[in-house]
Amino acid sequence: MITIDSIEAISPIQYTGKPSLKTEHISDRVLRRDPSFSERLNAAVKDVNSKQHIADDAIEGVIKGEVGIHEGMQAISKADSSLKLLNAVRSKAMAAYKEISSMSF
Repeated sequence: MITIDSIEAISPIQYTGKPSLKTEHISDRVLRRDPSFSERLNAAVKDVNSKQHIADDAIEGVIKGEVGIHEGMQAISKADSSLKLLNAVRSKAMAAYKEISSMSF
């Protein structure tokens, strides 16, 4: 037979100090979770710069014989792809800026 403990045996829920979905205002959740466009763009530029430095180091490593040609080409390809993507984002942002600036209010 199964015995059931009394409800007093269950400990109450303790407040952790963290905001819950029910108590936290939605604008606070968005700010906490979603970085701004400038922060994302800044992080992307830093990432591209980092990959360019890695590619430069890989080229030097290939020349010195410390890194294989395959690994060097992979680093160069990653840097090239990330630079092309950043350039495409920049072009789209500039096109959007020009379109918005040409609007009459």
